[in-house]
Amino acid sequence: MKILPNHHIDTANYIPVPGGSPMRIRRFLVMHYTSGATALSSINFWKTPDAKGASAHFVIDRDGTLYQCRACDTTCGHAGKSKWTHAGKTYEGLNSCSIGIEFANGGDSTNLIRRYSTLPALRAKHRNGGNVCDWERYTPEQIATGKKLALVLVKRYNLDAILGHDDIAPDRKVDPGPAFPMKEIRQHCGFTA
Repeated sequence: MKILPNHHIDTANYIPVPGGSPMRIRRFLVMHYTSGATALSSINFWKTPDAKGASAHFVIDRDGTLYQCRACDTTCGHAGKSKWTHAGKTYEGLNSCSIGIEFANGGDSTNLIRRYSTLPALRAKHRNGGNVCDWERYTPEQIATGKKLALVLVKRYNLDAILGHDDIAPDRKVDPGPAFPMKEIRQHCGFTA
């Protein structure tokens, strides 16, 4: 897996989602789950007016298939109202300086877990609060693809941190949730947990 001069990943299936602005500096990698059925259903939704500009650079399906929707030098609407402080500087509106990866995953939706997951749910409470509930587990294929992609992006763009949507918008977002191996992916990319 490598990044081409046009800021596309050579092994990704490219399905463009129109929009975005130039993003000259990338600081962060933000992990999400789709709260949906499949990678393709999420991509198709992003192309509709109902999506209201939501999108991400990448989507990883449950079988590990990687899709790219926008070049890494162009913004996507994945972070929304968000904020993060790194090295004493606070960044707001992280769409302007981050790359978003969505994993096809139903999150805490029992209906989506029953319909699309082949793995047993994880029963857990989110670290930001809420009740104990079922969370869809990420497949080994998704995590393998996610680790490779994250490492390539961190190295190429010298990213400062790997974050969850629940890190940058903790009052309104719970993705990627307690089933996501954030510590493992951060360590794989050379960050401390």
